[in-house]
Amino acid sequence: MKLRFLFTLLFLSFSTLADGFKSEQEAKEFTDKMMEQFVNKKFQQGLNEAKKYWPLPDVEIDGLANQIAQQWPIVDQRFGQAIDSEFVSEKRIGESFLRYYYLHKFENHAIYWQIDFYKPRDEWKINSILFLDTLETLYE
Repeated sequence: MKLRFLFTLLFLSFSTLADGFKSEQEAKEFTDKMMEQFVNKKFQQGLNEAKKYWPLPDVEIDGLANQIAQQWPIVDQRFGQAIDSEFVSEKRIGESFLRYYYLHKFENHAIYWQIDFYKPRDEWKINSILFLDTLETLYE
């Protein structure tokens, strides 16, 4: 049975309280740093920093961090020690959605993280974060 991890938080309405990134470059730099934290198993820290840019209730983001923390020992056991992350690609939907793909590399396998941003007006806001251990999407 293939191990599949899917932790995604999607939402339909955006809060005006969330800050945003002024440019795609700022969003990319942020996700690069967040991935460094994830490789070092600092999920709570990385997601805490994302709260400012993610118009989602803090309790839901904390729930995601807790789910990851509970499931991560299985990832470690199956895939081995984390080695590094690698930026893979970006995709767009028009001028309003931006998606970054990263590999999270381990000794025996890799998973990928998908980080989505939405630009309702002038700033990019985090829209969703998920990770999966099946890489088929990246081959498309």
